[in-house]
Amino acid sequence: MYTKRVLKLLKQIDRKCEEYLELLILLLTVVLLRIPNFFEPYWYGDEAIYLTVGNGLKQGLRLYTDIIDHKTPLIYYLAMVPNQFYFRLLNLGWMMVTTALFFSLAKKLFVKTRIAFISTLIFVLLTTLPWLEGNIPNGELFVLGFVMAGFWLLSKTAGWQRFFYSTKLPLKKLNRQWWLLTGSGVFFGLGILTKVPALLDLGAALMIGWFVFIAKLTAKKTAWSVRLKSLLQFLAQSGWLLLGALIPIGLSIAYFVSVGSGRDYLDFGLLYNVRYSSDWQLDFTNPALQFLFTLPGKIISLGAILGLLSFTKKFTPRFQFAASWLVLSLFAALLSNRPYPHYLIQAVPAFSLLLVEFGLAIKYSPKRKTMAVIGGLLLLLPFTITGLLNVRPYSTSQYYGQFYRLLSGQISQSTYDQSFDGLVKDNYEAADLIYGLNGQRIFIWGTNPMLYALTQTTPTSRFTVSFHIKSFNDYQRTMEQIRAEKPKIIVVMNNETEELIGLSQYLDALYYANTQYPSMTLYLLRENEQAL
Repeated sequence: MYTKRVLKLLKQIDRKCEEYLELLILLLTVVLLRIPNFFEPYWYGDEAIYLTVGNGLKQGLRLYTDIIDHKTPLIYYLAMVPNQFYFRLLNLGWMMVTTALFFSLAKKLFVKTRIAFISTLIFVLLTTLPWLEGNIPNGELFVLGFVMAGFWLLSKTAGWQRFFYSTKLPLKKLNRQWWLLTGSGVFFGLGILTKVPALLDLGAALMIGWFVFIAKLTAKKTAWSVRLKSLLQFLAQSGWLLLGALIPIGLSIAYFVSVGSGRDYLDFGLLYNVRYSSDWQLDFTNPALQFLFTLPGKIISLGAILGLLSFTKKFTPRFQFAASWLVLSLFAALLSNRPYPHYLIQAVPAFSLLLVEFGLAIKYSPKRKTMAVIGGLLLLLPFTITGLLNVRPYSTSQYYGQFYRLLSGQISQSTYDQSFDGLVKDNYEAADLIYGLNGQRIFIWGTNPMLYALTQTTPTSRFTVSFHIKSFNDYQRTMEQIRAEKPKIIVVMNNETEELIGLSQYLDALYYANTQYPSMTLYLLRENEQAL
């Protein structure tokens, strides 16, 4: 009897594995490609800042008041994990769920599992390999999870069915979908609370209702009453989506106000993103090119492309959705014009869908010649932008080749660690000393948040890096905090070119240079000063 039950269970497992074979292959690919992530040292600045702020939150510090970074809050709460290993583990699980959600969406769009598998495989490679820093738990990867959950709920609505499959549904039935639309909006709102550019992904969701409305508006021999109903549907669906997005944002504002950080949240978590997106200077000499990368130039370009997608009759709904999502997500990636590869991760889902759609258009050409031409031009946009902004994708062969050399014993662990960043060796040696002093608060003048994250300490300052202190002209307040707290350890980075006024004199009076490393000097508070 026991043997029969085991055999029955094994048969059920075998059937399930066969049923979900494509998804299992995709998830296994995610796991295998991310194995080297768990062998990396503390070396990446943004990740270290997330972990440092997350550690500060665990110590009871108030975000945006006692410890500050300029992104919206969820990424820091996600970083409230024991250490980098668990952050990488969280990222692995997050991307497995995200991949499953994307595969589900692709199957609904392409119907055929084989085509959905190809699109999802492209998604997996671009969000996992080091090309776009997919191996790092950047905010964009966590945003993808919320966005895909939002689209997963949206795909269950009658409005989605009507757009993609021309399902004829009455207005009453469409209006009963408010809870799905609101729930979808909540996930988009959570994405925005992870990183503000997710607002453009919400825009892609709103475009679905827009396309339906424009199709009715421009259709021949359509009664004005039908057009009016279509407008009301679009406004109602958009309203529920926007309401859903506003719910978590509103709750976050209420929370920070309740803990006395409302003004700081507004200044650093929300409004600073406007400043951040406008203070990067490009060195283009061509005036037309310079204008295209300004905010008005990008808005005009975006509007022109969305107008083309809205009013051209030769596009399928699937093409309209993928193409509009791509240009909106590229707009989001270009908000600050910074040449950081991980910004382009936001455009990967739409790119993966449009690339497959382009292949299908080529296959069925000349019937879909217009889609093939426009799709090809849009797919060239990320590569054109990469070239113009001098974005330098990371080498995948070098990354995995170095990991192979570590496993095969060709290089040592220290050589492997140092290959990521020149600070690694000094940081790990300094960390041994900091561990022995059991200090929770230290101060680093310079840019080395990795040392905070590695030692699980927090800065004797509101900011984790010197360039934020400079950017916000926080010199005086920083020195006041240092004098008030008298941290046991102060680290001065050798490559920091600007002086923190008053720091040198303060170090001479109360500290002594304990250890000099090639990249930094570590100062200890004198014992007689600690007793005071």
